[in-house]
Amino acid sequence: MPAKPRSTRDKTNKTASKNKVGQKPVKAQKTTAPSHPAPVETLRQTIAYFFVLSYIPPDSLGEFIYRTTPKRQELATSAGMEAVEYFRAVTPEICRRMVAFHQASRNPDAGLVESLVKKALVLDENPAALAAYQEEVERLAVLPGRAKAENRLHRNKGCRYCLSPCRFGYFTLVSDPHLNDLGILLDEEAALPADKQTPIRPLYAFTMTHLSRVTGSGRGSIAPLHLSNLAYCLLLLSMARSRQPMPERQLGLFQGTSLAFLRKISHNEGG
Repeated sequence: MPAKPRSTRDKTNKTASKNKVGQKPVKAQKTTAPSHPAPVETLRQTIAYFFVLSYIPPDSLGEFIYRTTPKRQELATSAGMEAVEYFRAVTPEICRRMVAFHQASRNPDAGLVESLVKKALVLDENPAALAAYQEEVERLAVLPGRAKAENRLHRNKGCRYCLSPCRFGYFTLVSDPHLNDLGILLDEEAALPADKQTPIRPLYAFTMTHLSRVTGSGRGSIAPLHLSNLAYCLLLLSMARSRQPMPERQLGLFQGTSLAFLRKISHNEGG
């Protein structure tokens, strides 16, 4: 993950350039593994970070890189490495695990892994490079290993209602969402008068807080339609661990309402 986008404000570029993840694009075959493998927890957090990069609007790349510099440094330090060295070394393993998940295989296709690695290593060069990485992740999401309803992580808890390919299942596993906090927010919403209640409000608030915690950025960043589907996925995960799951009809209504709400916002903002 090399340079920062040139379109970023001067102040952002000046500060972020001191903390680049890499300096030049690195070919996958020349990338070496860390001399001391990253701790499991560090690797898990890094996978989550790469997934968030697949969700943010490409035009927000500069600001995102600037705000998440401390997190990248924290991850590298945990592995006993400099940030540039760490991300160059760990990217192939991150990509291998992402492809393995979407193929539901312990032996992911080498060509798919290599293609993802090449794009991941340069994704922070500019918004176009990030968009290319995101397109690669989109292609993985439609692989039958996880895209088919019967292969999804939460298939018995509402995944069959999801209107999107499985972009969030692995992220919800590796990012360790604090689902007890979501339960509290939902209880607070339920305590409001019936005409004031909306399940979207606490779910979106929880999702944005979770993204902020994952990236250490101070606030969450995600494209609107990804927000809708990630919130839904987190809801399903919460239900899977709950003794009082939401009725199936409400799951379908939630996602339909959520998507309609976000499309309206996007239209009003000219998106």
